Amino acid sequence: MINRFKESVESVAGHCIVTTDAADCVKQILADVKATRVATSDNAPNAKDIFGFDVGISNAQAGIAETGTLVLDSAYERHRLVSLVPPVHIAIVNASSIVETLAEALALLRKDREISPAVTFITGPSRTADIELTLAIGVHGPQQLYVIVDQSK
Repeated sequence: MINRFKESVESVAGHCIVTTDAADCVKQILADVKATRVATSDNAPNAKDIFGFDVGISNAQAGIAETGTLVLDSAYERHRLVSLVPPVHIAIVNASSIVETLAEALALLRKDREISPAVTFITGPSRTADIELTLAIGVHGPQQLYVIVDQSK
């Protein structure tokens, strides 16, 4: 299932790294994109200042293999803007949280409680198309998405 998830992420212009050392992968990505200002979902700046950051790092509570979609639950991610505003988004998802379908992802979120009122679904970098179907990447959010699948747990 991890391979299918990786293929699906990459099919929507995302980057996917499967590793047992997520911290090392994050360091390498930050170096590659020459990041100087980094925000995390647990330690994000205020909403006004987030627009000045190069990279946002968050955890994803699930990954959907059939679409390469990340699922971010607001009950666990304190500041959703880090996944929506900076030009680069790095998301870390545990390999054990990758499921095949949306229904399985929602069941995983509901496992111990009701689903949060705000759940964010991310499939690839931000994209939009005009009336002539000309695709533009990163217009309303991150231009690059890096997904780290952490197999260490």
